[in-house]
Amino acid sequence: MKKRKLRVPAYILVMLVAAVGLLLFSAVGGARAALTYYSQVYTSEFEMYHIGITLLENNKEVNWRNYKDEAWHVGGSERLLDHIEEFRFGETYDEELKVRNSGSIDEYIRVTVRRYWTDANGKKLTDLDPDLIQLHFTENSGWVQDASFKDPERTVLYYTTPVSIGAETAAFADSLTVDSAIKAKVTQTKRQDGEYTVITTTYDYNGAHFNLEVEADGVQTHNAEDAILSAWGRSVSVAEDGTLSLK
Repeated sequence: MKKRKLRVPAYILVMLVAAVGLLLFSAVGGARAALTYYSQVYTSEFEMYHIGITLLENNKEVNWRNYKDEAWHVGGSERLLDHIEEFRFGETYDEELKVRNSGSIDEYIRVTVRRYWTDANGKKLTDLDPDLIQLHFTENSGWVQDASFKDPERTVLYYTTPVSIGAETAAFADSLTVDSAIKAKVTQTKRQDGEYTVITTTYDYNGAHFNLEVEADGVQTHNAEDAILSAWGRSVSVAEDGTLSLK
């Protein structure tokens, strides 16, 4: 992951895109343990080589993974908010995020959002609060959150309507704020120096980097319930009109 130091504690925003068919293709890199889903094997026909996913930030293509000319094409920027010269804590920035079906087959789409803090060397700081990284998720926009995930660092969203070729989802997020409350997060230690008590105040978030990752992936609408279970390990129901709901 690339990093950029600012005049305030630096940040990293990495947006990642993956496309899936029967198998899950992940564009997430780095030394992080991968979550593996185990499910039954289905004999349905899957058209993974027609899947294509493009992630959009403020209507600009950020990352994509498309199958074209018998090969996977992966590209885009790995950084967001580059237009902001100085990031300010407590300030709200436009961050409209949505997904386009850039493949050649209708798809159901899922996004996985991860928020966490790291030190200057990229080591995750698990004692710092990911909720201070406030990506505002839209409401009543056709996205449903998977409440079965209890990890405070991760949010998984499913678009309940199949996305046709070339079409886009509604935005699943529209703004980003890093809570200014981090300025008040301090730790104090005391020690005696002769007849004096020395109090040392350390800012808990001093030098920390905040990280935001978004991974988008798609599954074909043909035999959708089986395809989603095989690719994402999630049981869903698909109504006659194509509306997806979580079991």
